[in-house]
Amino acid sequence: MSACIVRRRLQIFGVIACAVLALLSSAGAKPTLNFSFAKSFSPVRSLQSFTQQFVEKRVQHQMKTYSGHRIQNDSLIMIYHNDQTIAVVELGPDKLLLGCELIEIYNDEEGQRLLKQLSDLNEPLEINFSEMIKLMKQCDMVEKLNATNNSVRRDSKREADPKQALFPRSPLSLLNGIIPGTKWCGTGDIARTYKDLGTEMTMDRCCRTHDLCPMKVRAFQRRYELHNESIYTKSHCICDDMLFSCLKKTNTSAAQFMGSIYFNLVQVPCIHKVGESYEFRPAREGF
Repeated sequence: MSACIVRRRLQIFGVIACAVLALLSSAGAKPTLNFSFAKSFSPVRSLQSFTQQFVEKRVQHQMKTYSGHRIQNDSLIMIYHNDQTIAVVELGPDKLLLGCELIEIYNDEEGQRLLKQLSDLNEPLEINFSEMIKLMKQCDMVEKLNATNNSVRRDSKREADPKQALFPRSPLSLLNGIIPGTKWCGTGDIARTYKDLGTEMTMDRCCRTHDLCPMKVRAFQRRYELHNESIYTKSHCICDDMLFSCLKKTNTSAAQFMGSIYFNLVQVPCIHKVGESYEFRPAREGF
């Protein structure tokens, strides 16, 4: 059997597995696999319509808002936004970054409504994509610096061992579509708030940052003059590159599994700018 046929069968298996996990998961569906339907085949069109409605309902269920949690009561709150991401940033004296809370927006109307609510804290400021990505990286860094309690240190030592078991706890949690030990890695997320992470914190941060990518085209939606006919979200290539590097740096069996599924098996395309327009680019290879 040729390598091409084997790879194709693995991709088909990935489609089925992702679809089953999405149906069983209690979180909103995000990554799934790309396939299109013949227009003349009405039963399949009906299935596509049903799947689209199912995905949209689960996404609505997954929406989060600002928790209101602050590190200091007298801190300055700044609101930044770009496309599908809002950042609530807490600053101390001399603009010292104390903490952040990033919020994913699922539709423009929802985003405008939330920005209006947040305007009670401060006037929202729009920034560009590059500035938001830079801010997200800074937020991730300050969160790691703040996570200095003993339980986090013990977890960090355990995570640093690349020889640990693939899924040391509750493999049955895979039936929820989420990789055990995480709340953001899988077919959606099961986190209550932005700061809600699983025990595999380092890996979970990788997935959370990717989920919060400002630029994405969701399943069955059209944006940036691109039509995503697949049943998974396609994100900006920079966000995919960040996920790739973050999982590699995490260097655990679970992170390797996540990266292999996303980049090697499912091969999720990403959004790439060409001139003044955007197109879907094949997934990065070689995880």
